[in-house]
Formats: sequence, structure tokens, C-alpha cells
Amino acid sequence: MYFYVPGLIALVLLRLVKANNSSMSTKLYTDLLSNYEKNVRPGINYSIPTFVQCQFTLAAFNGFKEIDSKVSIIAGFMIFWHDNRLIWNPNAYGGITSTLIPVDLLWKPDIAITNSYDDLQFLYRNEFSIRVYHNGTMAMGTGDKYDLYCNADVTYYPLDIQTCDMQMMTWSSFPNEVTFYEVEADSINDIATSDPSWDVTDVKMFTRSTESRRSTILVVRMKLKRLPEYVFINMILPVCFLCVINIFVFFLPVESGERIGFSITLLLSVAVFMTILSDSLPQSSRPQIAVLCYFMFSQLLLSIFMMVFTIVGLRIYWANQERTIPVYLKLFSRIMGTIYGCQCCKRRKLISIVEPESGKDECDKKRVQEHDQNNQKVEELLTWQKVANDFDNFCIVFFTLLISISNVVFCVNLIENPER
Repeated sequence: MYFYVPGLIALVLLRLVKANNSSMSTKLYTDLLSNYEKNVRPGINYSIPTFVQCQFTLAAFNGFKEIDSKVSIIAGFMIFWHDNRLIWNPNAYGGITSTLIPVDLLWKPDIAITNSYDDLQFLYRNEFSIRVYHNGTMAMGTGDKYDLYCNADVTYYPLDIQTCDMQMMTWSSFPNEVTFYEVEADSINDIATSDPSWDVTDVKMFTRSTESRRSTILVVRMKLKRLPEYVFINMILPVCFLCVINIFVFFLPVESGERIGFSITLLLSVAVFMTILSDSLPQSSRPQIAVLCYFMFSQLLLSIFMMVFTIVGLRIYWANQERTIPVYLKLFSRIMGTIYGCQCCKRRKLISIVEPESGKDECDKKRVQEHDQNNQKVEELLTWQKVANDFDNFCIVFFTLLISISNVVFCVNLIENPER
């Protein structure tokens, strides 16, 4: 009696081993596909749509081209739905609980990416297979490189944050036939990035309805944060330094003859940096031109004005000495001399001097005479060269203030980015 029990167990195990083999898989494959029509959607009650569930995985972020409004990613999808026609009893097929069937032999949801960059792109590919479970659950794994259209907002470039969506919907089926399970902004923790200029900070998946509510759109939203170090170090800081160096054109001696060449060289350098920067920005004016463009244009204008002021200063310096200095230039020179403590304006030592009245002593007359002599000496010392030097001092202060104000305004606008 005891010898029959081990023999019976061995016989059962041998039967199970022989059952779960290629012949049983072939039989299951044949039985499932017999009388199966792939062009008919599954469902016992057609008043209820076929619900589709999607899981998204971001494998790699390949880059974002603002000029083309194009974002490239490598992503994978797991798509689940239920097909009541593909249900079997595992015990009848040697315990097989799931099998693989090529995707082109079964019905699958026609999910299309509506904002694909080049052309309409469907999620499934014919070289993949669908995992079919014994309870009718279908699991299709797919993935590819996806090029998506994403309109760039470079208002706060290079401290901008871009939001790009991947929008999907069932292309041929009506919403009452095939629809997505509703998802409310589920965050995706698995975030991969390989782009040296961008960081993917957040990925969410949710569903939303169209305005007509005739279809449900599945949206994968990605937030991209630019890494600004390269732009700051190689573009913005050099332009700022060039404009600061441009101020030193007014420190150069006029006799050296290098002022014009120096200012033109720096002006061309700023123009070259503007050309390089414009190649990295999208050719768009919506929703707003980048604040950096205004900043670069202001620096270019400052360089142009400094070159013009340099020419004006040289013209004053080399003016004919026999020409009379206009009154407004004399007043300008006196004001600058007062600010800088010019020795030629020492006449202001006598703060209040009036004409002596009758009966005053001889000392007051001498003071008035000395004051008149000082005025005459000052007028004799005021030359075109002196006016040119005062004009250079004015340009140094004036352009230093303008450059400081433009830099502060630019930094404040970047810091006030509402998305940061």
C-alpha cells in the first residue's frame, strides 16, 4: 500500500511536466486564435466601453530644441485592457497562465500621439508581442523614440522652466467604444535624463476631456529646468565685461589715437555675441521675447552711444583754439569742475562777494579786485582740452550708471520668474 503513494505522485508530476510543454502552448495558441476576429473590439456588453490603462516610463531625455520647438524622449509604455474572448482554464492546458501572441494578430487600442512633431505616431509596433493572461487581461509593452512638439516660452531665458506635454487619444474609436481610465495627476518617480542642458524635474500623467467632451485625452506632462551655467559663463558675463571695459575708452589719452579703434572693436565684439545668442533662441515673439534679448540690445546700444560720445569728445579736444568756447560748454565745465574739485574753479572760495558800498574801507576793494582777477585767470585757463577732459569725466559717470541700472533690471526680471 505504501509503495503506491510515491508512484502515484510521480505519475502526476510526470503528467504535469509533459503537459506544460510546447505542444500544450501550441494547442493553446491555436484554440485562442480560432474564430478570433482582430478587427472587432472585445466586450460582452457594447453599452460599456473598453477601458484602457497606460503606464509610462521615461527611459531617457534626448534634448529640447527651442528653435524648432521640438523635444525628444525615449519612453516605454505598458498598456492594459480586457478581452473576454481570450479566457481559458489553466488546468486544461497544463497550468499555462499566460502566453505571448504577436501584436498584429490581436485587437489592440489605436492610441495615437496627437502632438507628434513629424507625423501621426501610434504607440504599438508590429514587432512587439502582447502578453495574454488566462483571465483575459492583455498587457502590451511598447516603446520608442518620440519627437514631440513643445512650444517654448523663453521669456526668462536662461533661467526658464519649460512644460512639455505628450498627448494621446484613441484615433478611430469613439469614446463610447474605447476610452482611458481616469487618472488624476499621478507623479512618476522613475525619471531618467541624459541631456547636459536640461533637468527633468517632474513627470505627471493625467486625463482630461476635450471641449466638446466627446473624447478623453491622456496627457504625460514633463517639466524641464534649464542648466544656465553655460549661457551665463560663455555669453552673458563676457558681454557685461565688454561693456565695462568699454568705459575705459574715456581713460585713454586722446594723443594716443586709439580711442576710435578701441570702441569699434568692443562694439563688434558685442554684436558677435548677440549673433551667437540669437542662434540658440527660437525665432518667435510669442508669448514674449526673451528678457535676455532686451538686455543684449541695451548693451549694444550702450556700446554705440559710447562710440558716439567718444567721437564727440575727440571733436571737442581737437577744436580750433581760436574759436570761442560756447557759454553752455563753459557752464558744463564749471559744473564738472565743482563735482570733481577742479583747481580751475577756485573762484568759488569767495562764496558771497558784493560790490563795496560808499564808505567801505580799502580792504573790501582789494578783495573784489582779487576776485575779478581770479575770474579772468579761470577764463584764460578754460580751454577746449579742459572741456574735453570734463566731458570724459561725465561720460565715465553717466555710462557706469547706465550699465549698472541695465544689469540690475535684467537680474530682477530673471529672479521674478513666477515658475521658479
